[in-house]
Amino acid sequence: MTASQAALKICQPSRPEPQDSAFLTKGKEVGRKHLINALNHINFKEKNVILVFQSVHGNPSMEIEAFPMPVLSDYPTFRFLKPLPDNLRSTDLTRLIIPDGPGEIHAIPQLRAMNSKGLSVNLPETGRRIQGALRNIRVHFQQQGIAFKGSLTSIEPDVIEVQLSPLSSHYFMATSPKAELNLTFLKEKNRLFETKARVVKQESHRDSVILHLEPIESIPTNRERQRFGKKAFEMIPAPDFVFLHPLTGTKCTVVIESLSAIDMKLTLHHEMIPLIPGMKLMDASITLGDLYTLQLTAQVTRCSTIKNKRGDKIEYCHISILNMSSENHRKLQTIVHKSENRDIRVCNSIEEDDMWRFFFETGFIYKNKYRLFLENKDKIKKTYETLYSTPSNVTCHMAYQEKGRTMGHISMLRYAERAWLVHHHAALRGASIRVGLGVLKQMGNYVMASHNLDPNSFKYLLCYFRPENHFPNYFFSGFTEKKKDPKICSSDLFAYVYYRAEKIGDAKFPDGWVLEGACETDLVALETCYDATSGGMLIDALNLYERQAPFEVLSERYQKAGLKKEQQIWAIRHNDLTVALFIVNTSDVALNMSELSNCIKTCIIRPDIMNKQILTRALDQLSEHFSTHRTPVLIHPVDWVKNTGFHFQKRYHLWILNTHFLDDFMQHLDDSSNLSRKTN
Repeated sequence: MTASQAALKICQPSRPEPQDSAFLTKGKEVGRKHLINALNHINFKEKNVILVFQSVHGNPSMEIEAFPMPVLSDYPTFRFLKPLPDNLRSTDLTRLIIPDGPGEIHAIPQLRAMNSKGLSVNLPETGRRIQGALRNIRVHFQQQGIAFKGSLTSIEPDVIEVQLSPLSSHYFMATSPKAELNLTFLKEKNRLFETKARVVKQESHRDSVILHLEPIESIPTNRERQRFGKKAFEMIPAPDFVFLHPLTGTKCTVVIESLSAIDMKLTLHHEMIPLIPGMKLMDASITLGDLYTLQLTAQVTRCSTIKNKRGDKIEYCHISILNMSSENHRKLQTIVHKSENRDIRVCNSIEEDDMWRFFFETGFIYKNKYRLFLENKDKIKKTYETLYSTPSNVTCHMAYQEKGRTMGHISMLRYAERAWLVHHHAALRGASIRVGLGVLKQMGNYVMASHNLDPNSFKYLLCYFRPENHFPNYFFSGFTEKKKDPKICSSDLFAYVYYRAEKIGDAKFPDGWVLEGACETDLVALETCYDATSGGMLIDALNLYERQAPFEVLSERYQKAGLKKEQQIWAIRHNDLTVALFIVNTSDVALNMSELSNCIKTCIIRPDIMNKQILTRALDQLSEHFSTHRTPVLIHPVDWVKNTGFHFQKRYHLWILNTHFLDDFMQHLDDSSNLSRKTN
C-alpha cells in the first residue's frame, strides 16, 4: 500500500454508496447554519471530516479524511492530510460527512476549487443528521447447520440491517429465511452480546445480500414470573442512567423513568443509537449529580417502539441489573424502599436511646434475659453501636419510624456462607399489625432483590422462634405446613438450655467414649440421621461440609465489620461410632439477644446410646469456649431431652426457607394477612 493509499478508506457496508440518495430521506434535517457550526466544532476539537468521492469503474467509493479550516465565510475549506491518488477527479466529490456526537451529518456539497493541498465547497441549504457509522461490527448466525457471516450496516429500534459476505450471501439464497435467527454481535475478537431476530426483508446488492431483521421484543428471564421485590417507582428528582453503548462505545446519559431494586425503564429519543434486547451494558451507573454514583452491569431485556406525532421513533427499554456491589445495591435498595414507604429506614443509623427504649419496651429484653445484659453491659453496648452505626455486608436492619420514634424493627445476620438469620423482629404494642408485618414484607423484598443479583449469598433464610409465639407460628409454620416439602421449607424443634458447667476436677469420659474435632465421617453420620428423621435443609444451610467456602471466609467478613463470629464442629464417639455432633458458634455477646448466634448446637445422632451424663461431660468441656457464666445450648431432638430428663427452659423452631421459593412465601404472607383481617 502506498502512502497516498494509506490516507484513503474504502467505503464500508456501514454506509450506503454515494450514488444511493436514500440517506437524504433519513434522520433529521439541519440547515446551513447548523452545518457551519458543526464544522467549526470539529475544527475546535482538531478532528477530521470525511469527503466521499464517487466510485470509478465499478470500484467501491473512497472516503478521504480532511481537516476543516475555520468557517468564517460562506465557503468552507478543507485541507487534505495526505497526497491524493492520481486517479481521483474533482468532479467525483459526492458527499461531506461531519461527525456529530453519536451521529453524523451528511450533506451534498458543490465543489468550488481543488488542488493537491485541499478544496473549497459551497454548502447546500440543508443536510441530514443520521445514525453514525457502525464500523467493524460483525454479525454471525447459523441456519440449517451453515454458519453465516456479515457486517452490521445500520440499526433502528425495530430493524437491524446486516450485509452478508459474498460467500454467505450465496448460501443464504438457497436456504429458508423465515426462521428465527440467533445473532451474535462481535467487534474485533470480542463477543458483544447475543439476541434473536426474524428476517422481514432481504435484497440483493451487487454480489451480497442485505438482510432487514426485526429484533425480538424481549429475552426470557426468571424475573418475569416474580411477583415481589421488583416494584418500580418514579423517582423525584429523577436519576440518570449512564452507560457506554456496546456498538459504538459512545457515552450515553438517559433519564430513568422508573426504578426498582433490580431493573429500570428508559425512554430513548430518535437521535440516539437504539438498544435491542440482549445487549450487555458492562460499564454503567445510576447517578444523581454528584450525590451518588452506583456502578453496575446491566442487560437490555425488553424494548418496544412507537412513533410520536412528528413520525419520530421513540424506544421504551427495560433494563435489568445483572451485577452490582453489595454496598451499591444496599444504597439502591434504600432509595427504592424509601420511595415506597417514607417511614421505612434501611440500614440507617438509629439514635442509641431510641433503639434501647424500643428493645426494652417491646419485651425483647425481659427480666431473665436482662441478667445476661447485666453481666456484659459495656460489651453489648459496644456491639450494638457497631451494628447500628456502620453498614456492613454481614448485617442488615430495617426500622419503621414515625414522629422520630422506632415503631417496628427487623434485622438479619449472615449466619453462614449462603444463609441469613432473620431476627429481632418486633413492633411496639401501640403500633398496628401492619407495622410488624410491613417491616417483614420489606425485608422479604430486600432479600428477594438481593437474591436476584447474588443468588449464592442469599440461598437460605433462617429464623428461630418459640412455638408459643403466635405471629411466627401463624405465618412461618403456616407456610411450612402449606408446602409440605422440607427441601422448600423445613422446621426443626430444639430444646434451649441455659447450661452452667459443672467443674468437677479433671473429669474424663468412660472407656470407649471420646470428644474430638469432627471429621467427614461424623458429618455423614449426621446427614444420614437428619435426612431420615427430618429431611430438611440444616446441613447445607449451615455449610457444615464447608463446600460453599471455608468458614474462615465468613469469620473474616465479620472481622472487617468490627464483629466476631467463629465456629468449631466437634463429635462425640463411642467405640468409633458417632453418637452426637456439636456445632460451637461463638460471637459477640447478645449479637442475637437470645444468644442463638453464640451457642452450642447439639445434634443427637444415636439417642439409643447417648445418655445425660455423657452429654453433661461434653458440654462441660465445650463451654470453656464461652466467656459467660451460662452457656446457651440447643439440643435436637427434643424427645431425647424429655426422655432423659435433661432440664431445659424453652423450645425453639429453627425454620429454614429455600429462597428460590421466597416469592411463594411473600404471596403466603399477603394471603394470610388478608385472611387474618377478614377473620378479625
